[in-house]
Amino acid sequence: MPAAKTRASVLRAARLAFSRAGFDHVGIREIGAMADIDPAVVIRLFGSKEALFEAVAAEAFDLEPAFLGPVGQFGERVARHLLGPQVADAEFDAFQFLLRSAASPVAAPILSRHLEAGFMTPLADLLGGEQAAIRASLATAAILGFSTLRFTLTPAMLASAHPAALTAALGRFIQAAIEAPVP
Repeated sequence: MPAAKTRASVLRAARLAFSRAGFDHVGIREIGAMADIDPAVVIRLFGSKEALFEAVAAEAFDLEPAFLGPVGQFGERVARHLLGPQVADAEFDAFQFLLRSAASPVAAPILSRHLEAGFMTPLADLLGGEQAAIRASLATAAILGFSTLRFTLTPAMLASAHPAALTAALGRFIQAAIEAPVP
């Protein structure tokens, strides 16, 4: 198998494994087996499990198309996106990838670096103005917090809320985060 195809196969297997189980619960042997590649080849291609995780994280985070557009409607757009039907990628779930590895002392700095580079910095650029990086951080906290509540904890209270009212309230909350005056 050509090196580029082998590398792509390993990355595909790693994306799936890390998003399903997290950094600490996946080994090179498991990823190699999923890719039908000898684990020694995985190490030869990436050098270490950390470097493989880094390669997956480098492509994990970006601004969804729903996030782009006029800043004045950002909160509403993001709320509709977060509350809309979720299209599942059979191979990768960036939120689960983040959630399942964030507690790892090895993976957390990698996740932080790539979340900032791929999502938070472009969001700050989109927002512009004073303290854009802090406002982008607040919006990211609101988005990740709500996502955790919806996709992990799924409280009955959230499920029973009127969809239009919930979308409007969440939109205002996220909009307030990006418009918050920061000293």
